[in-house]
Amino acid sequence: MMKMNELEAVLLNAGKPSVFFERLREDGELDAELPELKALIGVPQNKKYHVEGDVWTHTMMVTDEAAERRDIVKNPLGFMLSSLCHDMGKAVSTTVDEDGTVHAYEHEKLGIPIVRTFLGRFTNDEKLTGYVLNMTELHMEPNKMAAVGSKLKKTNRLFDSSAEPFDLIQLAVCDGLGKLPKCDDTEGFLMERFRIFEEMMKQPYVTAQDLVNAGAEPSADINEVLAYAHKLRLAGLGKDEQLRQSLAYARTIKR
Repeated sequence: MMKMNELEAVLLNAGKPSVFFERLREDGELDAELPELKALIGVPQNKKYHVEGDVWTHTMMVTDEAAERRDIVKNPLGFMLSSLCHDMGKAVSTTVDEDGTVHAYEHEKLGIPIVRTFLGRFTNDEKLTGYVLNMTELHMEPNKMAAVGSKLKKTNRLFDSSAEPFDLIQLAVCDGLGKLPKCDDTEGFLMERFRIFEEMMKQPYVTAQDLVNAGAEPSADINEVLAYAHKLRLAGLGKDEQLRQSLAYARTIKR
């Protein structure tokens, strides 16, 4: 059975990791070593967005694209594992309409237990597992938001919910590049939004002590008020306005 150090060596060192996985496929070893990947072979995709072929082909292309960026991300191993796992949910979510249209609704969520099982055979590192699960669940969102030019508040919330927002952007870009026709026009929008998010997170924000000093209602649940203040922060409000609205909110709730 393949060990984590073997998989890690491929993902972190191979110029094109797909060569290794294709060799396992040709040798008939995927069933025993990586059944979750084997399950992607032959799974169809919507030809409007994926001319390259099945989910296996797309996954290999994305993983090779990720290898080109692994040196710039915050968590190289987690990033490479995410590229390998991001579409595992398509094995159980893909359906084909009578007219031949392929759908994979909610594959990013349905893939979570599959990815958890896959990772469980290689590692008991909860932080690494949490990172890959988070990346898997969110991998569709950056490109979707870029495509429609989502509001700043929405991209801020996405980055705030991400284990590593910069890495998530890189995964989304690789997802777009690892297919035919390539989706190669989202990175500029996403990186600009990430720059704004980082600047916003450096600004002063409301703390529990601020609420106490300002006379927050004793009956208020401070954690709930802080969560509300954080939403205001993500919406782009300055600290003074965060505090004003949070105090007003505190008056409406009780422990």
